[in-house]
Amino acid sequence: MLKRLIQWLKKLFQNLFGGKGKAGGKVDNRVEKAPPPPLTDTDLEFLFTQLLEGVHQARGQAWALKWLHNIEHRVPTERWVDWLQRFGDKLLASATPNNELASRLVALGEIEVGKVGDTAYDIGMQLLTRNQEEPIWEYGGPDGEGEAIDFQVATQGEESSTIAEGEELPEGEFQTVTLEELLGMMQEDENLRQLIAQQLGIETDDPEVIIQALIQQAQAGDEE
Repeated sequence: MLKRLIQWLKKLFQNLFGGKGKAGGKVDNRVEKAPPPPLTDTDLEFLFTQLLEGVHQARGQAWALKWLHNIEHRVPTERWVDWLQRFGDKLLASATPNNELASRLVALGEIEVGKVGDTAYDIGMQLLTRNQEEPIWEYGGPDGEGEAIDFQVATQGEESSTIAEGEELPEGEFQTVTLEELLGMMQEDENLRQLIAQQLGIETDDPEVIIQALIQQAQAGDEE
């Protein structure tokens, strides 16, 4: 009788406080993880800069789509588009040209990655075209060292007019640079390279190739 009472008490304590054997209950030590804090606009700007850098390094469409997919659980497409619109408004309100950033935004849109790329493309084009100055190049001199090029700058939207031969132009309307100076300018300004190449009708980003094409086109015009 006493032995049974002891066994009954032992089982009672095991049920109340747990035992070490198989019959004892196991304590669940798992702690439920708290959800990560929401990303701020600063976080999104940092992440988006990484995306633009990857595209700039020519990692391609597949890489960009995978990058966006991997982060979609934290930043869905709608959140990207909403943030990009506010980010674009801030860029357009700034007096800083941001041509390099604008070119990267356009490049993201050109590889076709969906709404994120389309929104980035629209913002980039607005940045590139606002107050854009379009140089009209005129070759002035024989091919050789030290030759100079005159170019007229017409602000976008300004009506162009034909100037009669020999007519004096307003002061400051023309700027003269040597080919060496122009080469240096294009090496530092990607937007300028793209603009001149587009006017020349060539597809290249090499400043030296653009210079050669510019000279050839000018010489062809002199022979006509």
